[in-house]
Amino acid sequence: MAETVSSIDLTAGSTTELDLPRVKEALARDGYAYVRPVPEGFDYVGQLSRLGAPIPQFDGVVVREVRPEPSVDNSVYSASNTRELMPHTEWFEYPGNPPRYVALWCVRQTEGPGGETTLADAYEFVDRLGPDERSRLEASVYPWTPSAVLQRLGIRFEADHPLLESVEGELIVRFPCDDRCESFDALMDGYLARGRRFFQDHEIAVRLEERALLVWDNWRMMHARHAFADRVRHLRRVLLAEHV
Repeated sequence: MAETVSSIDLTAGSTTELDLPRVKEALARDGYAYVRPVPEGFDYVGQLSRLGAPIPQFDGVVVREVRPEPSVDNSVYSASNTRELMPHTEWFEYPGNPPRYVALWCVRQTEGPGGETTLADAYEFVDRLGPDERSRLEASVYPWTPSAVLQRLGIRFEADHPLLESVEGELIVRFPCDDRCESFDALMDGYLARGRRFFQDHEIAVRLEERALLVWDNWRMMHARHAFADRVRHLRRVLLAEHV
């Protein structure tokens, strides 16, 4: 059962600047920072750029609108509808290193039940793996292509990644989701099954409020989403590269 995260004021008094040292402290300690209340006139992209360089997303935009789209029904696995999203890390399938941080802020809150963003610490999960399994996860490389929704948009790429990878002494945890995971092997099957059980037992639920910002370490944290019915839910997302 999910715990509800406490509201934490991480703004610098009444100014419009993010209290960056405290955000970094929360990220290092917990893997995420929940910032509220965000001041009026807050420059989300400008302030988040102090944490890491913004990365253009799959459609080339820096700020992605996350809301139900009329053209994407719940028969497909997508953040652009209202269905539940399974635990995953962001951009596990893209070429290169995934974004270091993911930032979400709320434009319009869900008025009915559901819609919470949920998080769990994948480093804690990986620490529970046996050394042999961890070595195999670091050595086994898997091929990835875009999701069905991205392919419909003309997005094409191929990438090969292990599920666990060390980069300059820091661990990248890749945790895939959706039906693209079904055609691989027993090693991935076991990793996903145990990871999903861990997530279910340890997830933290964040119901993003208007004038609130959630940032997490994407190399460390798995995230998911509870299903919801109210189609007015509207968030915005920015992806950030490594530390500036």
